[in-house]
Amino acid sequence: MRETSLLCAFCVAVALLAGVFPQPLRADEPYLLEVHKHEKCIYSSGSMLTLSDAIQNALDNSPRIKSAAAVAEAAKGTENQAGHRPNPEIAFEMENVAGSGSFGGTDSAEFTYSLTQTVEIGGKRAARINAAKAARGAAAKALAAERLNLERDVRIAYLNILAEDEAVSLAVRQEQLARHVLDTVSEQVRAAAKPEIQLSKAEVAYVTSVIARERKEHELEIAKERLAKLLGVSALNSSLDRADFFEFKAPDSIEGYRANLARIPDMRRFSYMKTEKESLLDLERALAIPDPDFSLGVRDFRESGDQSLVFSVSFPIPIFNQNKGNVTRARAEVVQAASDARQAELILELQLMQNWTQWNTSYSEAQRLKTELLPSAKKAFELARAGYAKGRFSYYEMLDAQRTLFDAMSQYYDSLKLYHTARANVKRLTAVAQ
Repeated sequence: MRETSLLCAFCVAVALLAGVFPQPLRADEPYLLEVHKHEKCIYSSGSMLTLSDAIQNALDNSPRIKSAAAVAEAAKGTENQAGHRPNPEIAFEMENVAGSGSFGGTDSAEFTYSLTQTVEIGGKRAARINAAKAARGAAAKALAAERLNLERDVRIAYLNILAEDEAVSLAVRQEQLARHVLDTVSEQVRAAAKPEIQLSKAEVAYVTSVIARERKEHELEIAKERLAKLLGVSALNSSLDRADFFEFKAPDSIEGYRANLARIPDMRRFSYMKTEKESLLDLERALAIPDPDFSLGVRDFRESGDQSLVFSVSFPIPIFNQNKGNVTRARAEVVQAASDARQAELILELQLMQNWTQWNTSYSEAQRLKTELLPSAKKAFELARAGYAKGRFSYYEMLDAQRTLFDAMSQYYDSLKLYHTARANVKRLTAVAQ
């Protein structure tokens, strides 16, 4: 009876393993869509959404871009307004009316019609125009930077979904393996071929795999939600193109990327902001110089019927207000703008170094995993499975080989995820927009 039970357990194990381990894994196995059959798979719903289409859709619909574009349009309006001169003033005066004696009524009245114009001196208008022009340039660069930010965010979100889907697919297969192991051990325990503690271990392993699979599915849903929000849609109902995920290359020399830092929209925006603050300082200095008002008019003498021209000029006297406080503030803002630009440059250099190093490290790791570890792990598994079929290896030795393969694939996907994130960040940090 015991031998019959052992034989049945062996047959069950072989049958189960036929489902766990189908055909031998090929070198290009991660590219196969056959392994992506889980419920939340992103390759089985809706029409294909390529990465370039996703980026364009986000640029067309993102409120971030619309907001930055509105700021740029507002700056354009400010620049247009800055060039206008003060409006002239028209005035009308009546004298010697409604008095007593000969000045009663309007017979002795004097009517004056005049036009007054404030003339800006000291370079106020030029400084105002320069400040507005620089502010418009800063807004334009902020818009360009936001477009690059969105493009980077969409790229990372898109590729993160691909990475999470690979992780879910792998977690599903690990759960299936754990389920089969649990079934096999259960048969062996019932046949008294294994101690009961092995069943407890198998149950723990299975529950752990279920939890891991649910966690990965949750992370996939979050990644899909993140991309959907970037695209401006409520849910992601399209299939994604996984062609880019498994393509990777080494970064160029960091010096080449660093040379572009000064030309990226972020740094050029700071340059415009510094110019704006310098022009505002010039404006505050000019405002300390009073603007004269010139007036020209005609005076009508009703009593004699004569007329005469009236001309006047007035200057405010800068005794109580010499605009010194605003000049001090504007001067400090120039220093602040220069310091902010320098601080931004230091931060960007650090971010570039960190992401370039991560790109290089992830590339090397993914390359070694793809060309060395994964082939070795697959070969070890194939040998273990072939040896198990011939009775040379135990069932658990084959399972161990399969787990090693799964671990190697998981490392490979993690490396690719880090690679794509770091590469997208480097490209963003060194993108020179027009």
